[in-house]
Amino acid sequence: MSKRATIEQYLLATGLHMIDEFNEKFKDITKEELKNIADKNYNEMDMIVRVGYPFKETVHYSMGDSKKNREQKRAHDLIIESKDYQIDIKYLKNWSSSSNGRSNSKTWDEFQRDFDWLFEEIEMGNKGKRAFIICWFNCVDSLSQYIQLGEGKGMAPKINMDRYQYFPFLSCGGKDDFAKNLVYNYSLAYSSLTVSPFNKSIQNCNCMFIGNEEDCFHVAMYF
Repeated sequence: MSKRATIEQYLLATGLHMIDEFNEKFKDITKEELKNIADKNYNEMDMIVRVGYPFKETVHYSMGDSKKNREQKRAHDLIIESKDYQIDIKYLKNWSSSSNGRSNSKTWDEFQRDFDWLFEEIEMGNKGKRAFIICWFNCVDSLSQYIQLGEGKGMAPKINMDRYQYFPFLSCGGKDDFAKNLVYNYSLAYSSLTVSPFNKSIQNCNCMFIGNEEDCFHVAMYF
């Protein structure tokens, strides 16, 4: 009997294709220009379609479901019934805000719900068939500019250690423990990392960070 590919093997290939696409498309622009494009020209549905495309006609996009169906059962962004795959996706960007320029497009609670869902599914025996993907353009100094990784909402909050544990590919680089100083540890890219937050009992959730410093797009997949 042949061994079936697991969900992370499909998604690694997809993530690499997305990075190649955006590297080619935006190879001659500055990070400031890329930031403007990332915020204004792309949304989460753009990324959902890209992740789902390799599955062709076997994929179901729940965004088209009726409100009633979505309320009756938690709707996942992508469902591939033939493989029993379920995938949730978050695209990071900033919204224009009259009060403080640009603000994060999503609250931490939205990320926590997806992490909790994945942990529950893994505990139920669905390891290798469920995934949570976070993707973003590499055009900000720190991931904390996209995700609330600090304590409180001040200008320079200390790192929220409970949240930091979900991102094993980040480090402080020997600097003070402020969220704005979190940087990517590219030496860990393309490695299967363990995610084990302080406040969760999960033992076998993995994360893979996809991207290099020169790439204009990054992907983190949890499985």
